[in-house]
Amino acid sequence: MRDDVRSTGKRPRDAFTDMMASIPKKFKCSDQQTDIVLQVPSSQSVRRQLSRHRAERCVPVPDPCSIPDIMRQTLRSREADDESPYKNEP
Repeated sequence: MRDDVRSTGKRPRDAFTDMMASIPKKFKCSDQQTDIVLQVPSSQSVRRQLSRHRAERCVPVPDPCSIPDIMRQTLRSREADDESPYKNEP
């Protein structure tokens, strides 16, 4: 979940929901699924940790009236190569 939140900027609630939805796909036996679900912490207990990981990727805007220059470009634009058509995309 942490890597997913860090790399994509996904909301913690969505990452937790996706992880819970993937349990039946990874474990076919219902006994294993039950054991895993019982060991997984609640979403409230991991939400704060995941929010910190997301904050590393998504820079919060302190003043919405004064947007920093780094926030005036898309993530795709900031990570694009020099030859990419997405370089300097507003």
